[in-house]
Amino acid sequence: MAKSTAALIAALMLTLLSASTASAQNTVVVTVPAQAGPVDGTTVNSDAFIWGLFTQFAAPVVKSQPSPVVFETWATDADTFSTNPHWPGANELRKFQTSVLELMKRESIAALKSAISAHTGPIDVPCNPPGNAVVGGFPTSGPPTPCIAEEVRRNHPEFDYIVDNHLNTQAGLAAAFAKSFQVVMPTAALSLKSDWVPVQTLLQWIPQLGNVANIEKLYYTTTSDSVEYGLVALHVSSRQNANWVWGTFEHEMNPGRCDSIGCFDSFGAVIPAVAPNKTAVNTQYGACAKTQALQTMMDNAKLSSVWQNYCLKSTEVDYTATDGPPYALGSSVIERITGNGTVAGL
Repeated sequence: MAKSTAALIAALMLTLLSASTASAQNTVVVTVPAQAGPVDGTTVNSDAFIWGLFTQFAAPVVKSQPSPVVFETWATDADTFSTNPHWPGANELRKFQTSVLELMKRESIAALKSAISAHTGPIDVPCNPPGNAVVGGFPTSGPPTPCIAEEVRRNHPEFDYIVDNHLNTQAGLAAAFAKSFQVVMPTAALSLKSDWVPVQTLLQWIPQLGNVANIEKLYYTTTSDSVEYGLVALHVSSRQNANWVWGTFEHEMNPGRCDSIGCFDSFGAVIPAVAPNKTAVNTQYGACAKTQALQTMMDNAKLSSVWQNYCLKSTEVDYTATDGPPYALGSSVIERITGNGTVAGL
């Protein structure tokens, strides 16, 4: 049953990462950088569509307060993949965790099945040193020990689909496989994968930030287990298209933000295309000034000013170019540093 369980879980976890991102250990994937494409049922391209979603899920829950924001109220993996799944309550404490996909990468399928069905191994884990810190210029020594926390959240339509179809446990997955159940999420399904760095490590990684007070002006921050974190990267996947619509955001100060594949934003960025720096790695690419169209959307949604500092890396609506090479949509943090992979454009 290991193969069938893995296949069904992999289908579910397509909502977390683009199939064309490089996440395997020390893998180099030669690709075509992904750029905007059509979105079913809309008149806008995927850049505008993903920014529209962003202004919804990054909006404050209470308009007069900058946090929490909407996506922080969604279900995590621990909330979802359990024999007792639950939609989180308003006052639940933040606890970072790895995704089930990451668990599948790092451990055996047998361990994954055990963790899902019997909870013999917890999903929640503390902030961990990333797998490929050096490639991103990320610090490797402390104190405190440098680490990155990663979290997956999914909205109510996706959570309900998984739970209502009993796809949240090994037994449910086995039953679904036995009857050849086809996993087809509703078009409203939405997943987010976010990477967070403790503020003290951010100061070490990006010294020009200066101090914690400045980080709090520039980054969206949260606290988990009494540690303050800044959000550095965010993957988004929407089931609006049959092949999903993917987007990835990075903080504008991430070292090497546009390295390897460049940055493309035809809707929200005043400079819509930024080529990768071929003479140096992990350099700064500067601010991603917003267009008036995007600025109006952000203002209308009452987004905190910190979100001005987050840039759309690009979006993707398909997996391969017409002449064969795969499209790439990878983050300088999520794939390159945390996932221990390399994405290289043609």
